[in-house]
Amino acid sequence: MGYQALYRRYRPARFDDFVGQEAVIKTLRSQVMSGRIAHAYLFCGTRGTGKTSTAKVFARAVNCEQPERGEPCGACATCRALSAESSLDILEIDAASNNGVDEIRDLREKVKYPPQNGRYRVYIIDEVHMLSQGAFNALLKTLEEPPSYVVFILATTEPQKLPATILSRCQRFDFGRIPSHQIVERLRVALDEGGLQAEEAALARIARAAEGGMRDAWSIMDMCLGYAQEDGEGLTEALVLQVLGAADKRFLFEFADMLISSDAAGALRMIDEMMRAGREVQVFVRDVSGHLRALMLADVCGEEHAAQLLDVTQEDAAAYVSQARRASHTRLMRMLDLFLQSETDMKWASQPRFALETAALRACAPEESLQLEALISRVDELERKLREGAITVSAPKEKAAEPVGQSEPESCPVQPAQLMAVAPKGPAPDADRIWQEAVRQMKKDPRLYGLVRFGRLVSGENGLFTVVFDKISGGMYVKMLSMAEKNAQVAAALTQAAGYPCVFRAAIEGTVAESDKNILAAQEAAKKQAQSNLDKVFSAFGRENVRVLDE
Repeated sequence: MGYQALYRRYRPARFDDFVGQEAVIKTLRSQVMSGRIAHAYLFCGTRGTGKTSTAKVFARAVNCEQPERGEPCGACATCRALSAESSLDILEIDAASNNGVDEIRDLREKVKYPPQNGRYRVYIIDEVHMLSQGAFNALLKTLEEPPSYVVFILATTEPQKLPATILSRCQRFDFGRIPSHQIVERLRVALDEGGLQAEEAALARIARAAEGGMRDAWSIMDMCLGYAQEDGEGLTEALVLQVLGAADKRFLFEFADMLISSDAAGALRMIDEMMRAGREVQVFVRDVSGHLRALMLADVCGEEHAAQLLDVTQEDAAAYVSQARRASHTRLMRMLDLFLQSETDMKWASQPRFALETAALRACAPEESLQLEALISRVDELERKLREGAITVSAPKEKAAEPVGQSEPESCPVQPAQLMAVAPKGPAPDADRIWQEAVRQMKKDPRLYGLVRFGRLVSGENGLFTVVFDKISGGMYVKMLSMAEKNAQVAAALTQAAGYPCVFRAAIEGTVAESDKNILAAQEAAKKQAQSNLDKVFSAFGRENVRVLDE
């Protein structure tokens, strides 16, 4: 016989061989010992967690002539026939390729025949969520009241796709992801049996890459062992990283240092170094995301709990905590969001490296700092203008004759509250501040805020604020914000933030057409209202005593 893959060679043959599913195994073993065998089971869980293997062991256990502590003995005639897969008492059906009504009708006919050797005829339906709706309906009655000698075991990775009528007829068992340390222990046993050497760090790296799936761990180690035998070396962490196309821990810590210190040039150099070494961009982004997650957890939980949550040594947990303290929690979360988003962007990008470099540059220049600096700059500019006086009142000109008893009018400053009702002509110098303040006010209405938060301000001239949206998905937002009620709400928020009448316009990015025909009329009305307010100021102080700057 040729070479047999590790995941097949070490597939569990007894309940004692399973790792990470203690609650499920204990319950099934107890049912075998007590004889309380249900007619239908549902095994749920992610790939490689032992659903199908458990179903096969359980099928042999319920048919074993002399079970030992709920385990199949493996010595009786029934166990030998079932292990050799020469018995028709266990039937495994792939629902992905047999998902029609005709296949289920054929199954309903076959359940009428009793088992040949054992006590039960067990049907294992793998990937049961792939059945069609008609097939589910055909299975319902048989699944609810099968013959006493029939047991159904349904296995699936997506239980949410099963109808409620199927779920209510089964005993459900959820298979969780296997902890990394248990995967390492199982791999170590297999290596000891084969007389092979491996570094503990290499096994830990394989376990983390398997993401809780024992089958994935066997497959990765299979590749690594083949590579190690060609080089004549043992299983080392460097070899595992090379096979996976991943970056080592030291490289990730250095890359995170570049991001935290805002060294964009250094981050780009490290990306280039990683690419020249032949690493996969997608794998590197996942590694960076995992490292940033570790920093975030270390920052929140501290050294002691981080070691347990991240399944790392105490020294590694201390290193994570030390690096996490160099950045704020908000910034760590934002960097993690950027790299998680870049994973999605890479699926559609023709050059995945560009998405990675963009995420790194954005992480080095955090948006929060830029917004704060811009806000401080705008506040300083506003204070300067207030000190200089945006609107000044000049002394009256001398007249040839003055009425007796009337004194010369003194210069009196115009209060800002009285003049803020006049919309400035031309571009508003603080349009960005007004828009941000208006958006902050609109957060009180989640539905309205959910529409405007995706917009980008492009102009705020003459009290008219134009906000554009993305060409792909912005049409819906423009349509909603062009409705009279929504448009009026946004305009009211802008007016309150600016202190003078404002008009709002939503448009698609790259277009200059207005999204609503009433915008021009509303703009003209706003100008008339502004002029009316200005006339009131002139009336109160005298036209000759008021001079408006930046007119």
